[in-house]
Amino acid sequence: MKFFWQKKSTPAQNSQQSGESISQTPSAQPYAATKAKSSGIIATKDIDDYTYYVVGESFQHDHLVQLAQIHKAIDEGSIFTTATLKLQPENVFDPTAVMVIVEGLQVGYIAKSQSSDVTANIKRQHTTELEVPAHLGWDTDNPQPYIGVKLMMGDLI
Repeated sequence: MKFFWQKKSTPAQNSQQSGESISQTPSAQPYAATKAKSSGIIATKDIDDYTYYVVGESFQHDHLVQLAQIHKAIDEGSIFTTATLKLQPENVFDPTAVMVIVEGLQVGYIAKSQSSDVTANIKRQHTTELEVPAHLGWDTDNPQPYIGVKLMMGDLI
């Protein structure tokens, strides 16, 4: 059984073994979060303090696995880090969309039902990007676990 973090051979590796030449697909391009302002929320290591569930993270599973690998946290099942909330007014589905980025990789969104409130609170701080504490967690006993993302949002919601 292969676990979600075990490296699988790529088409380029397979072609090298057979003598063919194939260009590799580029890895995910990181998002530039250059204007992020601190929310002032003090991070803790208490999982119960992280109460806001990010949505859409299942579509970003590869990014979440990459973060677990970077942090060498596969066996720990937990990463405490910082997330950038980035306004996305050009989003055709929701002009108040708020993207959640961790270490340059998109990991999900603020729920549409709450994005207008969060957008207003971020704009009140005269910025389009805001940093908040984040926790990534997963079941270490599951070979292909769901990786959840929770945030400390303070008064942003």
